[in-house]
Amino acid sequence: MNAGIVAQFAVATVLPAIVSIYLMTLRERAAKNLGHRQWQVLCGAVFGLVAIFGTEFGIATAGATMNVRDAAPVVAGLFFGAPAGVIAGLIGGVERWFAALWGKGMFTRAACALGTCAAGIYAALLRRHVFDNRKPSWPLAFVTGVVVEVLHLMLVFITRPDAPEQAFHVVRACAVPMVCCNAIAVALAALVLARMAGEWPHKRPEAPNISQVMQSRLLIAIVAGFLVSVMFTSAVQGGIARAETESVLSLALSDATSDINKASDDNLLVITRRVSYALPNVWSVTQEEIDALVEEFDVSEINVVDETGFIVHSNIEEYVGFDMSSGEQSAAFLVLLPSGGRTQLVQSYQPRTYDENEWRKYAGVSIGGGFVQVAYDADQFVDDLLVHVEDSVRNRHVGQNGYLVVYGPDGSLVGKQSGLFMPTEDTLALFSSSESRPENTVYTFDVLGEPHYVSYCFVEGYRMFALEPVAEAQLSAEASVLMMAFMEVIVFAVLFVAVYLLIKNEVVQSIWKVNGTLDQIAQGDLEAEVAVRNNAEFISLSHDINAMVASLRNAIAAEAARIDRELDYARIIQESALPSSFPPFPEVGAFDIYASMNAAREVGGDFYDFFLIDDHTLGFLVADVSGKGIPASLFMMAAKAELSNYMLSGMPLAEAVQTANWHLCQGNEADMFVTAWAATLDYETGELTYVNAGHNPPLLRRNGSWEWLRTRGGLFLGSFDTAKYRSATLVLNPGDELLLYTDGVSEAFSASEEQYGDARLEAFLAKHAALHPHPLVDALRADLARWAQGAEQSDDITMLALEYGVAPQATGSLTVPATLDQLEVVLDFIHGVLRDRSCPLTTQNQLDIVIEELFVNVCNYAYKGMEKQGTVTVDYVYNANPSAITVSITDRGVPFDLLAQADPETPKSADEARIGGLGILMVKRMTDDLSYVRDGDKNVVAFVKGW
Repeated sequence: MNAGIVAQFAVATVLPAIVSIYLMTLRERAAKNLGHRQWQVLCGAVFGLVAIFGTEFGIATAGATMNVRDAAPVVAGLFFGAPAGVIAGLIGGVERWFAALWGKGMFTRAACALGTCAAGIYAALLRRHVFDNRKPSWPLAFVTGVVVEVLHLMLVFITRPDAPEQAFHVVRACAVPMVCCNAIAVALAALVLARMAGEWPHKRPEAPNISQVMQSRLLIAIVAGFLVSVMFTSAVQGGIARAETESVLSLALSDATSDINKASDDNLLVITRRVSYALPNVWSVTQEEIDALVEEFDVSEINVVDETGFIVHSNIEEYVGFDMSSGEQSAAFLVLLPSGGRTQLVQSYQPRTYDENEWRKYAGVSIGGGFVQVAYDADQFVDDLLVHVEDSVRNRHVGQNGYLVVYGPDGSLVGKQSGLFMPTEDTLALFSSSESRPENTVYTFDVLGEPHYVSYCFVEGYRMFALEPVAEAQLSAEASVLMMAFMEVIVFAVLFVAVYLLIKNEVVQSIWKVNGTLDQIAQGDLEAEVAVRNNAEFISLSHDINAMVASLRNAIAAEAARIDRELDYARIIQESALPSSFPPFPEVGAFDIYASMNAAREVGGDFYDFFLIDDHTLGFLVADVSGKGIPASLFMMAAKAELSNYMLSGMPLAEAVQTANWHLCQGNEADMFVTAWAATLDYETGELTYVNAGHNPPLLRRNGSWEWLRTRGGLFLGSFDTAKYRSATLVLNPGDELLLYTDGVSEAFSASEEQYGDARLEAFLAKHAALHPHPLVDALRADLARWAQGAEQSDDITMLALEYGVAPQATGSLTVPATLDQLEVVLDFIHGVLRDRSCPLTTQNQLDIVIEELFVNVCNYAYKGMEKQGTVTVDYVYNANPSAITVSITDRGVPFDLLAQADPETPKSADEARIGGLGILMVKRMTDDLSYVRDGDKNVVAFVKGW
């Protein structure tokens, strides 16, 4: 193969990779806006042109055209999309069919056209069903190219059953270059595309997925099995071919030897019988007759042997009296005596008994009283045999193209196939090659520049050679190995795909299903169950995982119950540490105070406190610890104790806060901190002294309007033990009210994640400017709940309200079963406080109607469908100046927001007289303020009624 052909094949091999680079660059720069279909058509058309290039610039050989055509549709299908591969295969296949019209290999027309179409379809199927629309690695791409080209070559045998030998020669000539170049072209495209995508060279992943491991290991196993089987088959077929060659050569020599021997034997027997006709018996023979017969038939000897086995007459005088039984060669003729049972015998050319250095051929025929024996000497034998040798080898073939060659004892060529030309040097070399080898052994020797298998034997002193071309002898073996290799490539490819799809569908997908359920479980969905039941192993695995999750679920539930109990204890302890009895100082009529804390979790970090420092001074504060949950609650207890202790000590407020800060900084390894607003009130003079340690500023109501009480504050507590704090003073007037709160109020989020904010807080206070501390705090909590619309509380909510110059509120609480017969008990409970507060009868009647509507609604609907009837808690708060009562009704039934119900204009049925119909309308009209809040698992409805 010259350099031009090599260059031509090299260009065709790298062309698919070059086109791949061009198309990917085009995609990134100029073809971004192309739709998927347009892109597939473009890629298919371009690679179809590459396939046409492979056809038109192929290399003619053995009646076919070697080319690198099938790589184009394979690259298109594997790397650019299944439709592109099919389109490229169709373009290349159709063009190859018509290319035969202008001389591009008519013999392989159908095979090449079908092979190119099949290449595109095969690559498309692999991309979709084996590689899952991912680009294969270069080893898999290389193997794909091999399989496609082997299929192409197999089609040559399938489409040309009429010319199997020519098909074999075509395939043998094209197989190696076409398979290698097409496979290299596909692998090279895989490498350059991986390089462009930044995927090669790359480090091996620490944990490749099962599909990748299975692909690589299955590929290695299949390639190893293929190589072993091919080598084994090649060795076996080579041995069989060698044995068949030895048999063919041996049979040819044997047949030719038999023919020659038979012809020579027959000729000598004919002469001997003619001599026996002239000498019918031993007794009448004369010497003159023997001499005349020797001269007539031109033989070496004529001997007459009597019945005793002795020569009695011979043309050679010294032979007379010779005992035939004295040697093995001569004794063989004694069977011709009357007692021997035979009438004629001929021997091969061999040394004679009388003189072993002399070779002759003998024949004998029985006559009366003995037998006559005739012999050829060497010259006579050669003359007789030469004719038979030439006739025997002239038209005899060994195999299809083999032949026989015969040499005389002196090495001269005496017989060969008709028309065979052998140079003198080959003739001499062939004869000499047998000198050191025993006869009937097979060896190789070059004749006319072509290797031949050779074997020889001696025939009556001649040396006969049988020769068969090695290519012809190995043809059957090579065809068997080639066909077996091709079939194994196809079978192993099908096996690879079948095993891969089986493992993918039965194992990998099941594992992904299991992993998907495990992801749900890992994300907290302990109710998820693994339900992969396509085989016994996965059924067992599903059962074990589900059993484990069930055990885990039970353990978590038990642990959660334990934690809930402990958190309940912690909540009770925390709540017990906060003042919860109102009014806290009923004997002091100079102020009214109320506070509440709602933790975002079971326990919180917010706290409030108030206490009497002396007989005219009240201390109070609100604080917010960083964080939430148990750590915040623990730090909250420490901060409350420090602040309360130092404020109760009587030291100046700023000094008390500073001292508490120093102690909180010691051993604060968790780096927690707390903001606080602390104050003292001389309730005799109204002087308010306060310190703000990084906390939200409170609001002050004065003369019916609210305003921010903003002063320069200090740092939060617990972070800097050298921090300094400064106090401020303010004189409160009777009727002034303070609202302290934590950032859980202003930073409460709605369902749409919008903050409540300072503006909404200001608007709420402006709307409720006349409320006393307890109803103010309750109303603000209800407004925050409505704002949240069910969104999870993100922070603790703590509020404290203090009104100066008013008597504290009167409070009471009653819990009864949620049954209608308890209505009178509830009404009597409320009547008791109303009688002592000079409530007008009209107002009492209105309160009775409101309480009855709300209580009956709870009894009828709150616990409907539940196994046990629940309870109802009725709380009241009475405020003087002006007189007003706040009543709250609490149940633990199903959620029900009565304020969300529409107001009917007129009742249409008896049901509309209940809550949600006319009843709610009456409640709204007969109260000064009405609110609803879902507090945990409780419905709380509160209303205000003044007189």
